[in-house]
Order: sequence, then structure tokens, then C-alpha cells
Amino acid sequence: MRKKSIVIAIILCLVLLLANCGKGTDKNVQDIPTTGDNLNTNPSETVVPEPTQNQTLCSLTGLQMEANTPDIRPVAVMIDNMASARPQSGLINADIVYEMPAEGGITRYMAIYHHQSSDKIGPVRSARSYYIDKAMEFNAVYVHCGGSPEALGDIQTLKIDSLNELKGESNFWRSKDRKAPHNLYTSTKLINEVMESKKISQEKWDYKMNFSDNYIDLQGKAIKGIVIDYKHNYKAGYEYDGNQKLFFRTINGVRLKDKETNVEVSTVNIIIEKVKSKIVDDIGRIDITNVGTGRGYFITGGKLIEIEWSKGARNAKTTYKDLKGNPIQLNKGNTWIQVIPDYGTLDIKE
Repeated sequence: MRKKSIVIAIILCLVLLLANCGKGTDKNVQDIPTTGDNLNTNPSETVVPEPTQNQTLCSLTGLQMEANTPDIRPVAVMIDNMASARPQSGLINADIVYEMPAEGGITRYMAIYHHQSSDKIGPVRSARSYYIDKAMEFNAVYVHCGGSPEALGDIQTLKIDSLNELKGESNFWRSKDRKAPHNLYTSTKLINEVMESKKISQEKWDYKMNFSDNYIDLQGKAIKGIVIDYKHNYKAGYEYDGNQKLFFRTINGVRLKDKETNVEVSTVNIIIEKVKSKIVDDIGRIDITNVGTGRGYFITGGKLIEIEWSKGARNAKTTYKDLKGNPIQLNKGNTWIQVIPDYGTLDIKE
């Protein structure tokens, strides 16, 4: 009987001990902090981070960036577009790309990089005056390899901050898989390093493109794509993908891909400027009339409307308005701007 009493006493002690341990465990759970630096980091538990606060928008794409993204100065890189220079590198990383004609019937690109980076951009080619007019709109550092006499003169007289490979700047290199002059490349990292070493001004740049907060469904003509004939067997085009809401870039009917990633080049917005042009020398260099006013088109989301462009001076920003005088709004994302001379034609695919 005595042994039975001892066993019962032991069982009662164990029950009381377990009850107290349970209470202690509940208290410990309640005391664990749920915010701050002392979060429970038990590897068996998943801690969901809070969303980043105070995000800002890129002024050239309207897309969100982290708050600590530096407000770097835009750079404008001249890019080759001859057949031996294709496919190019880095066009998929540009915020804005201009395409304008050069001598010989071919075109040339000027890619503008602001907050996006690119490890390889090119092939880099020479400067032209009418490209400088566009680069000044963004206060961009102009990156090139030589240039026409007029362009090199403009760089001096207009005091354009430029990085010219022919002056030995260290932000360029030559690749071994292509022949000169179609093998010169640069990168945003090297450009920014040289800008810093040369103490090129990082003065504040406060212009912002006009982006809509909500996705725009233009009240215009529904299209499947466009083809711009710059003559000399060179047709630049875009094909619309309604599922992705993107226009994919084509050259002579073939989609253009990035050389480094094999990703197809695409854009959210397309702006077309119709301009006058003329040949200015025996080599066949041309001049583009991009100061003044003219007609064009704005294309996004598979729709097209007619617009009017206006540029009051060489360093003034080009404005784009619909035919009722309202400034156009862009959908958030990248933009390609096509400048079509009077000898070029535009075919709209409905």
C-alpha cells in the first residue's frame, strides 16, 4: 500500500511539472518580438520580408526603382547598324532608342541609358549633328567614335560632354570576333568610371517623360505592325504581340536579337517623327531638320494615333501632342523613336 502511494505521488509531481513547463512555453512564445532586428530566425520558419518602402520611378521608363538607386546622368551611345554590325549588344537594356538615317541609306541608333545598366553596348560608331540635338534633350553624356566635321565642331562649340574613342578614352574595347570598325564596344560601368575619373559633371537632370499611371488603350487604329522603308534594301519594322503587349523589332522581316543573350528586341512605345532631309557633302552625309514642327505617329498597345512633334531649339525637348493639342502619355516601359526622312515610307499593317 505504501508503494502504491509513492507511485501516485510521483505521477502527481510529473503532472504538475509538465503543466508548469507548458505555461512557460506559452509565455516565451508571447514574448518573441515580431518586428525589428530581433526577429525569430529559426531556420524551420519562413520570415516574409516587408515590401520595400519609398520606391521611386525612373524618369525615362516610368518603372519603379529602389529608393537608393543613384540619380545618375543619362548617357547616349552611338550604335552601328550595318549588316556586319548585327546583332548588336545592349539595345535591350536601353531606356530609349533613336533610329535615324545616316549616309549610304543605312540608319544608326542612339541608345540612351539612365537607370538600366549594360555590360556590353555596341558596336559603337561615329557622331552626327542631329543625334547631338537629341542627346542634349536629356543632358546626356555623348559616347561615340569620331564623327562628321559638323558633329565634332558642335561638340566643341556647344560644350557637349562626350567620350570619344579616338581620343583614347578608357571606356572602350575591341572585340576579336568582328572586324573593325564593327567591333568597338563600351559598357555603362566603364562609362560611369571614366565620367568619375574625368570629373564630368553629374548635375541634376530633372526632366521626366509623360507616363500614364494606368495602362493606356489608345482610341486609335488597331494595327498588327509597321514597316519603315529607309530604301537601299533596308526595312525596319515592328510586329505586335497582344499577349505581351510588346512590339518586336524586325529588320527586313527578321526579328532582331541581342547578341549577348539572344533575347528578341522589343519595345512598349513607338514614336514616329516625319522630317525633311538633305545631302550636305560629297561623301553623302545628310542633315535632318528636327527643329520646328512636323507630323508623326504614336503607337502603343497595338493602337496608332497621328500626332504632331515640336522642337523649339537644338537643345529644347521635343514635345509630342495629339491632333487636338493634348500631350501624349506613354505606357510605362521603354520607347523607340523612329525618325523617317522624306524619302522614306511607312507601311501600316492592319
